[in-house]
Amino acid sequence: MPLVQISVPAGSLSQEQKALMVAKVTDACVEAEGVPAVRQFTWVHINEVPDGGWGMAGRALTLDQMKAALAPRG
Repeated sequence: MPLVQISVPAGSLSQEQKALMVAKVTDACVEAEGVPAVRQFTWVHINEVPDGGWGMAGRALTLDQMKAALAPRG
């Protein structure tokens, strides 16, 4: 019985994106296990971390700071 926990910044995913993530992660678990029946026993938890609750390199980051860091630079 797979249990997958995913942490994302609060507000970073729409309900549709969360649903797609759950579906795709479930598909990946079924593929990895090689047992189609595992689908009904696969749990996916999406945990939303409050803004500013992420830390990297000794600094707390907000969602806006993470988006800025990931933005393409040209």
